Amino acid sequence: MSELYKKSGVNLFEADRLVNKLKILGDNFTEFAGSTTFEKNKIVACCDGIGSKILPLYERKLFKNIAIEVAAANLNDLSTKNAKALAFCDYIAVQKLESDYIFEIISNLKEILGKYDCVLLGGETSELHNLLKENAIDICGFAIGIQPENFVQQDISENDIVISLKSSGIHANGFSLIQKFYDENKLTDFEYEQCLIPTYIYYDTVKELWNKNLIKAAANITGGGIYSNIIRTIPKDLDVKIEFEKLPSVNIFDKLKKLCDKEVYNIFNCGIGFCMIADKINYNQISEICKEYNPSIIGKVVKK
Repeated sequence: MSELYKKSGVNLFEADRLVNKLKILGDNFTEFAGSTTFEKNKIVACCDGIGSKILPLYERKLFKNIAIEVAAANLNDLSTKNAKALAFCDYIAVQKLESDYIFEIISNLKEILGKYDCVLLGGETSELHNLLKENAIDICGFAIGIQPENFVQQDISENDIVISLKSSGIHANGFSLIQKFYDENKLTDFEYEQCLIPTYIYYDTVKELWNKNLIKAAANITGGGIYSNIIRTIPKDLDVKIEFEKLPSVNIFDKLKKLCDKEVYNIFNCGIGFCMIADKINYNQISEICKEYNPSIIGKVVKK
């Protein structure tokens, strides 16, 4: 568990305890997106926000970036289940309502989702003067999708490979610690700005891989790092071995490794924003489809 992260206000140990407790409620509570059957269709849904990364984005009036972040958080989760995004709702909580700013976020969100044929149905904006501290804002998205008819996920086997796609930066994970480092002058202004780059939306690319039957599982690398997200996709009798030395060298993560040591792998994506499990015979095809994200083999499935 990360003591550094805990000092910034995020307790990963308690988060893991909650996940373990939720397991008794069913598989949906441990997956990137839950699913249920309606008539003959498999409906998929997810809910996610962008954490404290919203604060500097809102302060800088980077409203489109906020919209990209919340769309990415949910569309990337839907893609792990090969779900076609259908509809989206948002929830925005503010300490003080500034209607022009909130309109910019929502209108940008509508436009971005439209690129993926996903309809923004509406949402809720709450002004919580007595609940939130001054200048506080939070955003959350709720997405609904549907799996293709007759979609059958292939079984994962020993020696299947783990293929990574590069991240745009830290995405929206670990920002409480980023803020702490910046406030302590351990990150430069330039390094801090690097952390504000919007998250990649992998949705279209991952959907193509599913539709061509090239992958067996997919993981959105969010809070908790690479291993803890990939292992959520692996059967209980198998494990995954990640070769961390094969991760790309990226300036901001090189700096964070110096500040966090090995804890960096439990907090940040370390340059990897999304991973897939696949048979190694499919790697060349996958690599061609994903070439804009510099795909790489960073591990394999092993027996426990």
